[in-house]
Amino acid sequence: MTEDSVKLAEVYHLLSPVRVAVLKDLGKLRVEGGWETYQRGDEASIPYWMAVLLEERGDVEVREPKLTDTDIGKYLMIERRMKGNSFHSLKERFYLEARELIRRLKEEGRENPENIMKAVRVEGNLSDIVRIRLRKILNAAFLSTKIDEITERLLPEERGLLLELSTTIQKWFDEVARVD
Repeated sequence: MTEDSVKLAEVYHLLSPVRVAVLKDLGKLRVEGGWETYQRGDEASIPYWMAVLLEERGDVEVREPKLTDTDIGKYLMIERRMKGNSFHSLKERFYLEARELIRRLKEEGRENPENIMKAVRVEGNLSDIVRIRLRKILNAAFLSTKIDEITERLLPEERGLLLELSTTIQKWFDEVARVD
């Protein structure tokens, strides 16, 4: 079930819109609202998966800043300093973009070994962020208090996990504490 919610969150991110600048005439493309014509110079909102493919071809430029190794390091510092069960709001596609960044750094590492070291550092920082946030999610699920307030600052991947854990813990508790 958890694997399904993570995959569902990834699909959600891939389908979410992103702003792009159109660099070449693209003709008609199928988007959520139907068929749209995109010409050089247009500003448009298209699904993230399409933007990534078109950007790789040099057809568009994504207008949102890409997640960097420095960003991940900053997020880690912030998460480490957050008190109690507070969550810092991460970039909406944080986990997806972090995995893409690590893949890209590893690929670039074939020509520039310095990028392999960056990839290792980013992987370590990402793991630390996941562990810190997971600890907070587990605590929130256990306490089952103010879940609605907490979910506002969680990413879809984390929301799914929190809700699943909270439900499982509550069912377990109800069974164990049940008196017939």
